[in-house]
Amino acid sequence: MISNTLKAIKETKSKLAALEKKASAEQKKRIVNLHTDAGFSTRAELIEALQALGGGAKKPRGRKAAKKAAGKAKKRIKRTVITPELKQGIIAALKAGGKGTAVAAKFGVSVPTLHNIKKAAGLTKSRKK
Repeated sequence: MISNTLKAIKETKSKLAALEKKASAEQKKRIVNLHTDAGFSTRAELIEALQALGGGAKKPRGRKAAKKAAGKAKKRIKRTVITPELKQGIIAALKAGGKGTAVAAKFGVSVPTLHNIKKAAGLTKSRKK
């Protein structure tokens, strides 16, 4: 019984292979004559006409992609180089009583960067456990 099933599978596979070979031959024949079916005298003319259509680029999906395609994407802000002089200025401004966000904006650094500088200078209080 199992051998009959295996034989049937083998026969089906061979039929499938023959059908795939036949379909491939038919497709190749259609492609070879495609330029004449489309009304062109040569394949080169067909290729030229297809290339003239363009259409290779896909439309952007989503707001960010649409803005980027339209040239309206946000540009990256150049990073501020943290020099020792800049650190000293930030520390001095904080010791003078400046608020974190105001000092960060004044010196052109982010608030997390400001907190890192404060921590390195020992201006933060340790948490109680």
